[in-house]
Amino acid sequence: MEQSIDFHLREALSHLETALNQSVRSVLENDGAKKEIGLKWEKFLGEFIGQVREKGKKSRINLLSWITFPRIR
Repeated sequence: MEQSIDFHLREALSHLETALNQSVRSVLENDGAKKEIGLKWEKFLGEFIGQVREKGKKSRINLLSWITFPRIR
């Protein structure tokens, strides 16, 4: 049986938290790592937003319209 959306979002959030912690730790240990770490996050976020846009085009559904951004803190 396919896992629930909530399960996958929790897993994704857990992995993102780990990546954030490692990113901060890396930069604290080596300030010169900022650019490299920044590029990793830029690539990740770009790919994610690209996937959201592509899925939206294919399904003709604006996925970002489902999110009320003022609620995001």
